[in-house]
Amino acid sequence: MPCAQYSDIAEAYGYCVYKHSGGFRTIDEIELFCSAAGSWEPECRHAWVSGRMQKQDFSTQELIKACGSNPDCTFELIDFRPDPDILVQADLCTRHVRKHIRDCVGHAVQRWWMQEPDEEEIARVLAQPTSVPDKFAYYIAALIQCDGVGSCSGEPYVTRLCLKNVKAFKKDPQSCPKREEKKLHNMKPSDMIPESLSGQKFTPKPPPKPKVQGVPHFRKNKNNGNSPQHSPAP
Repeated sequence: MPCAQYSDIAEAYGYCVYKHSGGFRTIDEIELFCSAAGSWEPECRHAWVSGRMQKQDFSTQELIKACGSNPDCTFELIDFRPDPDILVQADLCTRHVRKHIRDCVGHAVQRWWMQEPDEEEIARVLAQPTSVPDKFAYYIAALIQCDGVGSCSGEPYVTRLCLKNVKAFKKDPQSCPKREEKKLHNMKPSDMIPESLSGQKFTPKPPPKPKVQGVPHFRKNKNNGNSPQHSPAP
C-alpha cells in the first residue's frame, strides 16, 4: 500500500487512501482501507462507487453498502440507477439518501410522470403512502388535470394534496408542467461536491505537509541584505 509511509500522519494517510481508492478491486477492500481513512472515508467511498456505477460488476445494493453513511454517494448512485418501479425507487430514496430525500424522490416522480403512466398505474401509486407526498401529489394532479388521465382517489393525505393541485391547474392551465426533464436545482447529482459526515461542504484538497521542527533556516539581514542571519525554526 503506497500510503503506509503516512501511517503516522492521520490526515495525510486518509487523503492518500482517498486518492488511491480507484484502484481497490472489491467491496472488502473498500471496507478495509476506506474505513481507516478517518475524515476522508466518505470521499474515499464516494470516489470508488462513482467509478463503478456505470458498470454492472456490482449490484445497486452492493454499491449502496459501499457508500457507507455518505448520503451524497447514495443519492448519486440511486438517481443514476433508478428502479423501474417508482414506489421501489421512492423507498430507496427514503431509506438511503436522508438529507437529499426531497430531490431524490422528486426527480424519481418526475421521470415517472414523463413516461405518461396510465390510469391503472396512477391508481396503484396513489394508493400507497409516501415519505414526500407533495411531490407525488403535484405530478399525479398534472396527469389528471393537464393530461386527463386518472383521478385523485387513494391514500387520504396524498389525495387531499392531489385535489388541491388539480384545483390550481384548473384555475391556471398555463401552470401545467411541460414534459422536459430538468436538472435538480440546476445540477446533477454527479455535479455535487462530496461532503463530510459533519455536513460541511468542501472540495477535497491534500493536507498540508507536516512542518519539520528544529531545522534552522536563514533569512536576509534587513540591514544589508547580504549576510545570512540564523533564526529559530517556526
